Amino acid sequence: MANLDYEQKLNSKPYRFFDQVYRLLVLNVITILLSATLIGMFPAFVATTATLKQGNQMNVFKQFIKNFLHYFKKSFFVGLILFFVYAVNIYAFYFYATSVVEDVQDFDWTLLFVNAGFIVSIVMFVIITLLSVHLPLLIITFESLTVGETYRTSLYVSIRYIITTLILFVLQVLIIGSFIYCMVDPRFLAVWLLVGISLPVFLQVKFTTAVYYKLSQIDFEQIMYQVEDEEDESNE
Repeated sequence: MANLDYEQKLNSKPYRFFDQVYRLLVLNVITILLSATLIGMFPAFVATTATLKQGNQMNVFKQFIKNFLHYFKKSFFVGLILFFVYAVNIYAFYFYATSVVEDVQDFDWTLLFVNAGFIVSIVMFVIITLLSVHLPLLIITFESLTVGETYRTSLYVSIRYIITTLILFVLQVLIIGSFIYCMVDPRFLAVWLLVGISLPVFLQVKFTTAVYYKLSQIDFEQIMYQVEDEEDESNE
């Protein structure tokens, strides 16, 4: 009888709600701590995504550490490439944004170049973010894909499921935007430290469940091999 009451308690909506809140709090804190090392930033995001996608399988801390170690190598290299691409784009944005053009005439090629570079850097930032929002979910769903294949698949998925991509993009911007807002209003920092990362990631997982179930039925690895074989044949 006692076991039955305990199971009913575990399955009750209030318990599941507060358990999920607890998991979000723990995951948020761990992700922030590991992100502070920079090396563990992207692997931490992947591990958080995997933990939320898997559900309540075990202790949330143990589950996170297990996922972090399991996906670390691949997610580290994927994140490293992403970091360098972002770094170059941010430098370009800063360069063009701070460029000062003196003695501007009615038409000046230098001014045109600076303005064009500034606009391109903004557009590239949006495109890079749109292509990157699927990376954590792809790493989890298709473990056999290489780093290069993961990026190629991300390009396909981002375009093929553009609505889902835009939703993920908004949630990704929410993570970055809320962090920036903390610098403007420190009072918001407490909220961000609690659920500023884990809650948007949780919503990303929920919004993409149907799409990634469909994608999981596709053998992307086999498709990649077919494409490579066709390219080799065409080169011959």
